[in-house]
Amino acid sequence: MAIDIRPRSTWADRAAASPSGHVLALPLIHGEGLDGTTALRIVRDQIAAPAQPAQGREWAPWKGGVFIHHMGSMSFSPNSEAECIEGVADVWGQHMRKDYGDIAYNFLVCPHGKIYEGRGLVRGEANGGDAPATSRTKQGEIWVNGTGAVGRNAGFYSILGMIKSWDQPTQAMLNSIKNLIGYLQGDVSSHIRAGANIFPHSHGDNTECPGNLTPYAKLGSVIDPGRPAPSPVVSIVPRVAWGARPPRGESSVPLSQRTGFAVHYSAGPATQSVRSIQNYHMDGRNWPDIGYNFLVDRFGRVYEGRGWLSIGAHATGYNTTHIGVCFIGSNGDATPAAKNAIRALYYAANHNAGRTLQATYHGAIGSTACPGADLRNWVISGLAGDNVPIEGGGPPGAGAGVTHVRSVSAQQHAVNLLGHTPLLVVDGSFGPATLAGVRWLQRKVGVEADGNWGPLTEAAYVAHIGGGTGGGLTLYRSVKAQQRAANALGYTPALVVDGSFGPATTAGVRWLQTKIGVEADGNWGPATEKAYLAHTGQGSSSGGISTIRSVSYQQNAVNGLGYTPALVVDGAFGPLTLAGVRWLQTKIGVDADGNWGPNTEAAYGRWSDGERLVVDGSFGPATISATQRAIGVVPDGVWGPESKRALQRHLNTWSDAGLVVDGAIGPGTVKALQNHLNKMIRAGLPLDGSWGPATNRALQTALNLEKF
Repeated sequence: MAIDIRPRSTWADRAAASPSGHVLALPLIHGEGLDGTTALRIVRDQIAAPAQPAQGREWAPWKGGVFIHHMGSMSFSPNSEAECIEGVADVWGQHMRKDYGDIAYNFLVCPHGKIYEGRGLVRGEANGGDAPATSRTKQGEIWVNGTGAVGRNAGFYSILGMIKSWDQPTQAMLNSIKNLIGYLQGDVSSHIRAGANIFPHSHGDNTECPGNLTPYAKLGSVIDPGRPAPSPVVSIVPRVAWGARPPRGESSVPLSQRTGFAVHYSAGPATQSVRSIQNYHMDGRNWPDIGYNFLVDRFGRVYEGRGWLSIGAHATGYNTTHIGVCFIGSNGDATPAAKNAIRALYYAANHNAGRTLQATYHGAIGSTACPGADLRNWVISGLAGDNVPIEGGGPPGAGAGVTHVRSVSAQQHAVNLLGHTPLLVVDGSFGPATLAGVRWLQRKVGVEADGNWGPLTEAAYVAHIGGGTGGGLTLYRSVKAQQRAANALGYTPALVVDGSFGPATTAGVRWLQTKIGVEADGNWGPATEKAYLAHTGQGSSSGGISTIRSVSYQQNAVNGLGYTPALVVDGAFGPLTLAGVRWLQTKIGVDADGNWGPNTEAAYGRWSDGERLVVDGSFGPATISATQRAIGVVPDGVWGPESKRALQRHLNTWSDAGLVVDGAIGPGTVKALQNHLNKMIRAGLPLDGSWGPATNRALQTALNLEKF
């Protein structure tokens, strides 16, 4: 479907000229010594840049669909497109003042029928992340028939109709919203394709939004494109879309060394998230990443784990030779869709390797019951099923540009942002010039220059620029601030403080890193920042450094998690705010250094999408329901025999507890629970077999962090 979407650059000039744009320019003027015109041009370019995926947060719009919004009370009656552009910039400014970090909507549609890009095809934050919990959903979720509980922001696009409560939608607006929904449902990559649902913002939330658009925000209305269900296709959900943590390390293997394809199961509930499996592997087993190369859920979705080229951790002695694929669920849970997806992945593996790999299962190459009788017999019988095409099935090799981490156009923009010359044409085409540019960027951020933008390149790039969630994010420490820091520690000859990161500055930063005792890679990331602050005796960020989130955002976040006494939200980063940020970091499970960097940002995002339990040490209905969701039983808030048996099965699966599954929660089960919590979140519980407030607090913390 042909559709005209006006990019962010259409309204970036007006946004940069707004009061919020001037606020973003102030650090460049006062901290970097830039003139106002230059500072505003940089701000304008930052605003115009494509929004980047939120680190550590799920983005799965295929689970849900679209929410429809309006602009609020009173009237918006633009007479020209220029006034509509001004309106988009005003919305951006409002959201920046609320510390959203960017415009919250994915798209905006004006009364003239023009469509404007907000966050575009990456996750937005406009659909009511604080919507109240229900008997079937936790806070910020909505129930979707056939799927279950879905995050309102994690599973839905947001479309703002640019009218207010006194206005009626124009036919041009309704037509464009219909076309936009049709585009999102059928003409984008399947892993970011909108589901079939169309809801008003008020559905499940305490709001009158979308006002006079409410009668249209439903299936069968004039904005429902009525597209038939797309032909079956297996899509690979990239790591960034399921909120993966960056790997702590990565070892590659050429496809020429692959000889087998091993099928596994997770042995947990079919509702288990990929992120919870990754957390178990990284925190419970201390592995550098999730163990499997790919995972498949009951709907037939394939999730990128370690990917095609990385050595897995799924079958001892076979991790280099075999690609490991895990079905998320237990014996008998695998649906025809799931089996078809595994089959499609197997044939894609054969194609990528250039030969037929041996199809096997975990129990055939190791002493285990995995993947259960059903999948074992299915593999032995030859992976019977339908031939379904796979989207994004190729290996991420140099020159391909397909990595499932960052789009080609986003890679091109990133290369340009770091100063590559000549500038790449941002056209989404991965040719020789882009390949050379990506390799240049990889050398600059300190990873192998293979031209493949995978998880390690993404993590290194995010660390290098200090963020990854789009507009409003700033550097860890500007180039000028790095140059000043090297000079202040006595580097000779003194660097020219010009903001240009060339060979001289690289050498100076490496000298500084050697002096303060960190790896001299030339990349001023979190480890360098922390060591520099410690070396210079600074208690918090200062002197040219800026954080990913504004100070007022950090203060609001700290208060939102229940910090007492509540911080005054004044935008000043003093000792009280530093203590509050450190408290928050401890609560969400990251190093409590007081610096809101990429790790804190990602962890806070994961916490915001999680259970959000009050850590009070009580085992009440909310904590029981959260525990039931984690162990795969109906979350009714009643701790009965089936829940107790499910807990014992869970501990046997994920902590090798060896419990008798009898529903009797005695000292043995409690000790196993305490041991599991100690492994997953370093709870420090004594293994005394007594389930008291301390164990409950650790359980609540683990559930909040999706680490149970």
